[in-house]
Amino acid sequence: MHIGSQNLNLAHSSPGPDLKAKAPSTNQPSSLYLSKSKRRKKRKKPEKMGAIGNSCFHLAFKNPIENGVVLMKNKSSCKLMVPSNSFKVKRISCKLSESGVEESATSNRVSNSNNRMEDYNTVMKGMMRNPYEYHHDLGMNYTLITDHLIVGSQPQKPEDVDHLKQEENVAYILNLQQDKDVEYWEVDLPSIIKRCKELEIRHMRRPARDFDPDSLRSGLPKAVSSLEWAISEGKGKVYVHCTAGLGRAPAVAIAYMFWFCGMDLNTAYDTLTSKRPCGPSKQAIRGATYDLAKNDPWKEPLESLPERAFEDVADWERNLIQDRVRSLRGT
Repeated sequence: MHIGSQNLNLAHSSPGPDLKAKAPSTNQPSSLYLSKSKRRKKRKKPEKMGAIGNSCFHLAFKNPIENGVVLMKNKSSCKLMVPSNSFKVKRISCKLSESGVEESATSNRVSNSNNRMEDYNTVMKGMMRNPYEYHHDLGMNYTLITDHLIVGSQPQKPEDVDHLKQEENVAYILNLQQDKDVEYWEVDLPSIIKRCKELEIRHMRRPARDFDPDSLRSGLPKAVSSLEWAISEGKGKVYVHCTAGLGRAPAVAIAYMFWFCGMDLNTAYDTLTSKRPCGPSKQAIRGATYDLAKNDPWKEPLESLPERAFEDVADWERNLIQDRVRSLRGT
């Protein structure tokens, strides 16, 4: 059964994410997100990774690992091959004003945007225990994970949808944000959905609460169901995003590769994070795997099992998981 609606299982939560939590001290940020000064001093050719800025296209990431895994184009969407180390970087130049600097509409707007980013990154570091950051001002950024799957940050404007269609042949967008996430970043989601319709891109929503591994665990099966269906349709790439593309979206992609591509959890996790350094909850993916394989309401808690339990599954368990995930299409 095909997914028929654009808004699937919308969560109704209080407006605005909780950004009052204070994070413990962390290590220095990964080279994935270098400061502006460091970015000027140190630039390496990245893997194929698109990034769209507010007025022009930027490169938001450095190439973390040169020999990441890529997938071959064939009937199986999960067959591995040795990658090429040469990737074309798409870059569109933008003109500066006569003073050499593009002035913002108001200084208050810039200040508010910076405060939002600082608050968001503080919470992300505290809740996810990783050094990665989201820079909304650099625009949409994404990483090609397989020939059929892209993981990235939120599209911010209709022009981002145009880019995904024209440059990456995206036919489906899977949005994992809650309404309050979109409102927090002041993104005009209706205009993005409208542009998707105009370009015949299927826009789907499977909301999960940001920084909440329990919400992610419960939402993974339906999100992967939508992703697996879209990939199986074969009409184009699937763009999976949350807000920053560092937690919920990569977790959905990893779960898909684990459940449908014959990988164990660690292989799927390492495959994705070698291309897009990020810190999705491995425990949430293990939990969702356990829930699908053992759906007895009287089962023992995952926490009581060995630490590495359900990091891999037997063939019959994987087949069972696949059947149960596919049965969630359209729900």
